[in-house]
Amino acid sequence: MKIEDISEGLKQLLHDNCYNPKTIQFYEREWKKIRSFLLTEYGNTEFDMERGLSYLEKTYNLQTKYNDGTLSQQRVQLLRVVHMLEDYRLHQVLTKRYYASKNPIQLNEYYSKLFEKYTVSLSESGLSACTIEHYTTSSRVFMDYLTQKGISSAEDISLEVCNGYLKTLAGYSFKTVEQNVCGIRHFLRFLRDAGLIGDDIAAEIHMPVISKNATIPSVWKPDELRKMIQTIDRGSPTGKRDYAMILLACILGLRIGDIKDLRFNNFDWGEKKLSFVQNKTHKPLSLPIPDAVGWAVIDYIRNGRPKYYDTDVVFVKHMPPFDPFPDNNHLGDRIVFYMNKAGIRKDKDRHSGFHSLRHSAGTMLLDMETPLPVITTILGHADTDTTGIYLKTDLRKLAECVLPVEVTAYE
Repeated sequence: MKIEDISEGLKQLLHDNCYNPKTIQFYEREWKKIRSFLLTEYGNTEFDMERGLSYLEKTYNLQTKYNDGTLSQQRVQLLRVVHMLEDYRLHQVLTKRYYASKNPIQLNEYYSKLFEKYTVSLSESGLSACTIEHYTTSSRVFMDYLTQKGISSAEDISLEVCNGYLKTLAGYSFKTVEQNVCGIRHFLRFLRDAGLIGDDIAAEIHMPVISKNATIPSVWKPDELRKMIQTIDRGSPTGKRDYAMILLACILGLRIGDIKDLRFNNFDWGEKKLSFVQNKTHKPLSLPIPDAVGWAVIDYIRNGRPKYYDTDVVFVKHMPPFDPFPDNNHLGDRIVFYMNKAGIRKDKDRHSGFHSLRHSAGTMLLDMETPLPVITTILGHADTDTTGIYLKTDLRKLAECVLPVEVTAYE
């Protein structure tokens, strides 16, 4: 499909969806540049994703900058340009990936009512707030896709339609694809339970052939972790808070969602135990509190935590109104702040959020020759297969860790 035909169709969709005229002008400028590139490089104006990515690399060095971590946020928008062109080429739709206040997804009356029923169902599901947010977003985008494809009723949703939507995710990270697949499956099960579709389409949708084990999560080297922690100003209230939260992540391996939800009564100081129900799995977990972690939390509560907010949540914001952190704030910016302060480079292949500290906790436990079932218990995983993803690919140590061990002594 020629870029002239694609851009003409996209421009109409942008107008139909009330995009800002300046935004449309930005897209038009890039389309003209891509057209000129196609004529120069290939002698014609046929467009596909491969050619689009080639344009971004040769014009902006986008892939190179993405790989070495120097790509600016402004340049990331250029990826959106290419994805939009490819989505229209394949499906003649304008796929929206986010909810923008200036340009929100507007569902028609039928899908608005369906979306409302689905969100009510999600609120009663017992799923974590983060999962509900992912499912809410993916279902809204999916229903917008259905509308643009002329599918006016849930009865007309087919496996082919679903697979067509999932193909628009080509080029996104495995995690993004996984979240969308899970979200679409959950939405389809809701439709089936509500009697709106007859077939179990959800059971027919599978993840692409990408293994989670194909990419081992990046972990911190001990000297880097030590260097980062040493930059924290433990004399300031914010530093005391961040220090305690970071130790909970890198020593006990707690998820950031669980750290944010910790209450005073989760800490049994007499028994030196931390007990809580995990936000993600809804399973109880009880862990011993190492001295370093315990004293860091106590120091924050006594000398750093704001005294004038009526909540039993331990870790709160240090700006008015001093309330708990929202579910969608994973505090990754705090880790990046201390990385920059310590002069630790952040690049594409390096995770830099609180979850990266959790990865390191699992690896350190493995290095200490902790049995794999025990690491699984500490990290709060449902099974050892999940735990394996968090560990280094040291096959000898893993082999030793899976030998029969007595786990009860650690419970």
